[in-house]
Amino acid sequence: MVRENIMNKEKKQEFTVRITNANRSELVVILYDMILTYIEEGKTFLENGKQEEFHEEIKKAQDCVKELISALDKQYEISSELAKLYLYVNRTFAKIMVKPEEELIASAENVIKGLRESFQQIADQDESPTLMGNAQEIYAGLTYGKNSLNENLSDEGGSRGFLA
Repeated sequence: MVRENIMNKEKKQEFTVRITNANRSELVVILYDMILTYIEEGKTFLENGKQEEFHEEIKKAQDCVKELISALDKQYEISSELAKLYLYVNRTFAKIMVKPEEELIASAENVIKGLRESFQQIADQDESPTLMGNAQEIYAGLTYGKNSLNENLSDEGGSRGFLA
């Protein structure tokens, strides 16, 4: 159980840094990555017979899908097609909560993977600025000590936020 929590914390930190440095299309990719992470963690819990934890992960994935639905801009025709796919995944998650079948999990996962791949191509071409303009820049690296490996973080955000 301890290792699962460590990985959770590491993943959250990774997602936080990515979100801080993301533009709009990259945020969509990050949400897809979060959904896929929750599905993977859920499958691990299911394999270990931890139903309650499995349900928690699927609920988190559903929350991400709901966020994607609420962020759709209805003025574009593609939004209605995306909404249909998101609603399908959401219904599939609801079915999984009642009866966690591998086929259902794989179906939802495949839809998200396909959408993620498409949006990654869009994000690769999107040169718009990050949404968090005054975000902290983080530089990280590893150095070797005599008998250890040390992680170094450098915070270049000394003038973040408002000055009074």
